Amino acid sequence: MLTDRDVQELVAGVLEVDVADVGIDTSFYEELGMDSLHKAEFIVALERTCGEEFTPADAAKMDSVGDVMRLLRDRPRVP
Repeated sequence: MLTDRDVQELVAGVLEVDVADVGIDTSFYEELGMDSLHKAEFIVALERTCGEEFTPADAAKMDSVGDVMRLLRDRPRVP
């Protein structure tokens, strides 16, 4: 199971910022300067890390670690 810290580390790695700068509710775009290329890189890293695929609609909902964790939590699980 992916943790908040795991997502924070992925974001920090993609954006080349200190993980301490990536709070649970920190906006990827407004506060950390993520652009569309960073977002694509982050989504690929996230998919590899958690073994799930995300649609463009899913990706559009991700603007913070909290958003990512909610999306993962609310996804239907295949038995």
